[in-house]
Amino acid sequence: MWLLGVVVLALSGNATAEGDPAIGVQLNKLEVDGDDCRAHLVLENGLGEALESFQLDMVVFDEDGIIQRRTVVEMAPLRAGSISVRAFRMTDTSCDSVGRILINDINVCEGSEGAIDGCADYVQVESLADVPLVR
Repeated sequence: MWLLGVVVLALSGNATAEGDPAIGVQLNKLEVDGDDCRAHLVLENGLGEALESFQLDMVVFDEDGIIQRRTVVEMAPLRAGSISVRAFRMTDTSCDSVGRILINDINVCEGSEGAIDGCADYVQVESLADVPLVR
């Protein structure tokens, strides 16, 4: 019985507990802006420290999975415990042609003390738009 309790305790440690450090990145909506498409992102900094630089390497795919464009966008500054809205424009891109958006990498993730180790592991994505946001 004691061994079973140890196994259950060990397995439960793999689950993400509420309150674990995370940076939430939500694709909230796509919006037509002339001949361009503007993506609105909601960012939630749950790391417990401010981010002075947070650069996302974003890749936009069309509905057939073909890369339309790749760009690096700066999302900082992000205060600790804050929720912020940021937008980036996809020039000469119709919102109807966007099939999905990939966060390909985290190019820069820095707080006041410099680079934050393992920052990419803290990023959690979701989409409320008709287009998926993936990692």
